[in-house]
Amino acid sequence: MKGNKPGIAVPGNPKVRHKYYQEVAPRVAMDRAEIVSVTEKLKVPAGTFSNVLKTVETSAVDPDAKEYKYYAKGIGLIKDEEMVPVDHGYVK
Repeated sequence: MKGNKPGIAVPGNPKVRHKYYQEVAPRVAMDRAEIVSVTEKLKVPAGTFSNVLKTVETSAVDPDAKEYKYYAKGIGLIKDEEMVPVDHGYVK
């Protein structure tokens, strides 16, 4: 599509607070990731991993969407958490 550009899955030299686009398709998907940690320790069914890279993804197309992803060196994506907003209000 016109205006689409390639994105980056994970930068080769990740640094905390580094921001980059994973998907660039105007009016369809504008997914942006920010590296929030490179020192996470995470236990998943495949094992326990140290120095895990953690990103938070947001989208200009869907401002309420937020997703955390965790990457282990030499393995790749090991966990994906989507934050889902819920309705709230008062109970009488």
